[in-house]
Amino acid sequence: MRRLAWLSAWVLLGTTGCAHYDVSDKDDAVVPESVAKRELGIDYLSSFRTAMAIRELNASLELDPSDPRTHLWLGEAYRRKGQTARAEGFLRDAVELSVAQKETATEHDARLNLSALLSQVGRYEDAIEHCEVLSRDATFASPWRPLNNCGWALMKLGRLEEARTHFVEALEFFPRYGPALLNLGILESGQGHRLAAIRAFEQAIESGRLGGGGLAEANYRLGEIFVALGRRDRAIRHFRAAVEEAPEADWASQSQAYLDLLR
Repeated sequence: MRRLAWLSAWVLLGTTGCAHYDVSDKDDAVVPESVAKRELGIDYLSSFRTAMAIRELNASLELDPSDPRTHLWLGEAYRRKGQTARAEGFLRDAVELSVAQKETATEHDARLNLSALLSQVGRYEDAIEHCEVLSRDATFASPWRPLNNCGWALMKLGRLEEARTHFVEALEFFPRYGPALLNLGILESGQGHRLAAIRAFEQAIESGRLGGGGLAEANYRLGEIFVALGRRDRAIRHFRAAVEEAPEADWASQSQAYLDLLR
């Protein structure tokens, strides 16, 4: 079954979209136009008009190729198009440019997104490099996010105790962080710790920090555990919840298959 990793990224819209720029050493006519095109591209991304976003962001880049935030948003746009190599290139450029220009917030966003992208394509060691930098950075406001990303990458590498440490530390910072609770549940379930897994999945559902796909996955995994425990009633309840939360997701179709068997 194809699974979207529960990583912390791709949540930039609405948080870094405001224009903040320094015109002291740039042409006054060029900078505002480049920023306007960048902001228009971000607006297109927020309404899922990715092709239009790419057009405007590339136009912005032609006017100001040194803007790290334009590189950041192009990385996100190409990720949405499934062009991961191009997305990675723009995100790496965003990191390099933002470090040089001391744009800390952009560097943080770029590293977080890069760590998620690298994990999604199976380059876990490379992902850890970026999320560890963030998790150790005292200026990063939400350390639970890179800790969760590192935990996921470590789990995929089979370094389970290190992964557990990262998930637990993420939850010490933010006890209701749904993605870390979900990933911790997956880790516990994989090690046969059913009660701990049930507790983590239930807390993930109750956290209010998961989207429909995450809720469907947590319910599906709970359903599987309760099938193994012989708790048919509870299994059915969770499989039904998975179908209701995200009817188009893989977790819903897998849950429906279980429901058909359990009737």
